[in-house]
Amino acid sequence: MRWSPSRRVRGRGGGAVSRPRRRALWRPAWPALLACSSALLAVTVALLAAQVAAADTSAGDPLYVPTDRAVKMLLLKRLPRSPQLLILGGSRASRFEPAYFQELTGLRGFNLAFQNGRPEDAWAFVNFIHQRFPGTKLRVVWFLHVEAFRKQGLSPGLLQDESLSRWFPPSLVASERKKLPTSPAEVPLSRDLALTSFGPDGVVLRNRYDIAEERGQSLPQAIAWSIDKALARYATTEAALSPRSQRYFDQTMDLLAQMETTQAVVLMPLHPRLLAAVRAAGWQKRHDEVMTYLTGLQAKYGFGLLDCSELATFGGDPQQFYDGFHIKRANARKLTRSVVAKLPSAFAAAAGMQHVRRGAVALRLRPPVDSRRSRW
Repeated sequence: MRWSPSRRVRGRGGGAVSRPRRRALWRPAWPALLACSSALLAVTVALLAAQVAAADTSAGDPLYVPTDRAVKMLLLKRLPRSPQLLILGGSRASRFEPAYFQELTGLRGFNLAFQNGRPEDAWAFVNFIHQRFPGTKLRVVWFLHVEAFRKQGLSPGLLQDESLSRWFPPSLVASERKKLPTSPAEVPLSRDLALTSFGPDGVVLRNRYDIAEERGQSLPQAIAWSIDKALARYATTEAALSPRSQRYFDQTMDLLAQMETTQAVVLMPLHPRLLAAVRAAGWQKRHDEVMTYLTGLQAKYGFGLLDCSELATFGGDPQQFYDGFHIKRANARKLTRSVVAKLPSAFAAAAGMQHVRRGAVALRLRPPVDSRRSRW
């Protein structure tokens, strides 16, 4: 069915949602991605329902747990060709727009940032992409923070999809699968995922942070919550980096090097008020450990490394945060411009891209990519 500017789709809550008008001068960069957002929703829900229905709970088989890994895997499998740029990281990196990177560099991108994203996630997805699109020369921007290497279990999304679980030792998969729910009552409600809208290139367009703002939550309130959360975590967890996460980060870097991939690693910013509150409470120790680890690997793999923990390093706006941790699109774009300007060698192989001067962006902007929404 042909797309029409007046076409409206029915949202989860029953309300009508208008699709944005497509500019006539430019064709979308991903023409075969999605027929429409409602179709993706129907396919996604059907797949998850089938998984749940097929589970034999009487035999103790785990039930399906919906995650953003499953959503982005569906989107990846619909790509007509390989992305040229991958955006890796956790939820703090979910607002980086592949379309904006493409405007600056000419590279088709995909956002592979996940809720509580770990090096283990990157390892599985990079292997999947390497197998699905062999011979592709990727560029990778990895947005990290000081908690990215803390000890944590594998996401259910990695365990429930054989395309991803196959890249881990069977013993590890078997051990982690024991933590999955075995009764409907144990299955997480996944409310955050239900409130999240994704673009066809993996970027998060809207989620619970936007909704909280619309309902009246102020930035000072959100930062106060962030401070309490960070201080509680630092008081109850060790600063040590998880050996397993370090191992999978190293293995991913090694795989990317074998694929002749250019890489950039960026430490994400905190809101200045949050940073001031937690620096001496455990953040600085974790920061120093992570930077020491990354600097050691930089000598081995030669990736670009930027520490943007402080907002002033890229001219960020303290008002463009959802809370103390998560930046809005305006700051994500500022940081994107800074990364491209300061690490041009990570992107300079793109055809037609102009070189940039340190501290100044002088790039030829590309036509924006169509980013019709896909609603979970």
